Amino acid sequence: MSLLFHTGLELLDQKYTLLRSHLPTRKTFFDDLRALTRYLYFDSWDHLLTFMLEGLELEIPPNTS
Repeated sequence: MSLLFHTGLELLDQKYTLLRSHLPTRKTFFDDLRALTRYLYFDSWDHLLTFMLEGLELEIPPNTS
């Protein structure tokens, strides 16, 4: 089931795709998620991804919140 979920994110979520392309491994991505959500509260998945993109100084994709 998780493979389907991640495939859907790769196809439909520009922020997720951009983050994954700039992080060296999937493990790095999930380690970062784990650390951030342990200490910070995010209103939504989109807010979390935006926070990560800003932290990496990546441009937020157009047509996203």
